[in-house]
Amino acid sequence: MNQELILKAKELINANYISTTLSTVDKEYNVNIAVISIMEMIDDETIICARFGADLTHANLKETGKGVFLVLLTDNERTKDGIRVYVELKEDQTQGEYYDRIKKRLDQTKYCNFELKNCWVFKVTKILPVSMLKR
Repeated sequence: MNQELILKAKELINANYISTTLSTVDKEYNVNIAVISIMEMIDDETIICARFGADLTHANLKETGKGVFLVLLTDNERTKDGIRVYVELKEDQTQGEYYDRIKKRLDQTKYCNFELKNCWVFKVTKILPVSMLKR
């Protein structure tokens, strides 16, 4: 993978922007998009994510294991930046090292009163910019 895109993905995923979404699909190709608030890209290939809601996303991940994170940033209506990170679910933890790590991150946010149901552990399979258009 392109090192520049990996670094950008780490920066944007770890910032936990309110505009971050995770798109998933079930076996019948029904698409779902959820806003994801607490996540961390811990190395070039791994993203961990707190689940305290997102029941349909969870069901889709259990069926297909595939998703795409989108972080979209705009400063006005004329410019955009961001990243698309394609992932596969590796683990769905309810305890363990990654669970404890994302719980600690969750506890430091405004969502700290929500019960952490799971820690999703994803393998990054592809990273693309928001736009592939060349000027």
